[in-house]
Amino acid sequence: MSTGQYSQEQLQQLPNKYRNAEFVDRPAGPPAPVFADAPAWSPSPEAVQSQWSPEARTMPSAATYEAREFQPAGPDDGNRSARLGVREEGPQQGWRMYLNKLPGVHLRKGDDEKNFDRRIAQIRRTLAHPKTVAVLSGKGSAGKTITALNLGATVAKYQRGEKIVAASIDPLGNITDRTRGVNDQKPRSVVSLAADTELRRDSAAVGSYLLTDSSGLRVLGSSSADGATFLTSENLEKAHSTLRNYFHFNLTVLDFGLNIDSSVYHAGLALADQLILVASTTADSIDELDKLIETLKRFGGKYIDLVKNAVVVFVQTIPGKGHIDVNNERTRIVNTYKIPVVTIPWDAHISEGGPMSLELLDKQTQLRYVELAAEVMTKLPD
Repeated sequence: MSTGQYSQEQLQQLPNKYRNAEFVDRPAGPPAPVFADAPAWSPSPEAVQSQWSPEARTMPSAATYEAREFQPAGPDDGNRSARLGVREEGPQQGWRMYLNKLPGVHLRKGDDEKNFDRRIAQIRRTLAHPKTVAVLSGKGSAGKTITALNLGATVAKYQRGEKIVAASIDPLGNITDRTRGVNDQKPRSVVSLAADTELRRDSAAVGSYLLTDSSGLRVLGSSSADGATFLTSENLEKAHSTLRNYFHFNLTVLDFGLNIDSSVYHAGLALADQLILVASTTADSIDELDKLIETLKRFGGKYIDLVKNAVVVFVQTIPGKGHIDVNNERTRIVNTYKIPVVTIPWDAHISEGGPMSLELLDKQTQLRYVELAAEVMTKLPD
């Protein structure tokens, strides 16, 4: 990949410029309600006369407030009493973790780590029923397949014990080429799974069709993965049902193709509970994203609800500053469609174009996928 005027040292420093960036842009929440129907309280004359009037005192100094910094917090849910002397988990990341290991040092987690813990808790949400997430883009080379893989891998990493699968319904998709398997399992396709009339209806038989990466994500390829015929809407529905009923997947991530006129495309949307709409940070890719959103809305029905609950992902596919103002575009998307935007920075490992591993991504890139996974898991309907 050409990196233009950037030296190798400059490329290594590029992720630093995103470290203080807001991970997710969200629509503003509704204003706080104003309850104007309750009469204002006023004391009775007797109460006013009996009020105690303190002597004049000086204001507390800053040192007084500093001394109160580590007072235990009161109950946060109305049901728990404040507790004294309760041990808290110390920092598990960064310099605080190492400093906290020194004798006599007892640090609390910083705000960044608290936010990370909150996001992980959201990812670990227990789903009452199996769910399907559809990953779409309006243009090729937008980062759609990588988004599907890394989203699935992130959920699988933190949802240990749950079954997560990423499957391609793009006839020319390369999802298995981008999967770093942990064994020598050959890639298989959605079509082959659906067409196997002698398949035993148990998890071991279904599992033999799936690649597995180091996070625990299972991957099922497109038609081109094993030379199968093109996928039909009937085969998609059959394969999807097999994955749910016989391998008991909790979350299925579908990597879509680009042909919105295809019956398979609409069969996939009929199965979807959540949309992820992906665009690279180029003018034409974002223009196509707008067209895709408007086209989906024109279909009406369920598609309108899917768009309203969608998450947009901007993927920076080249290093450095591009030719559009990404911040302005994020703000425009949030304000126009009232849906959140997660931005994935350029990453050297992604740009290699080979098999993916979460552990080889830059730390900040991994955190962005944590944010994306948390957004998706939070917005999935019950």
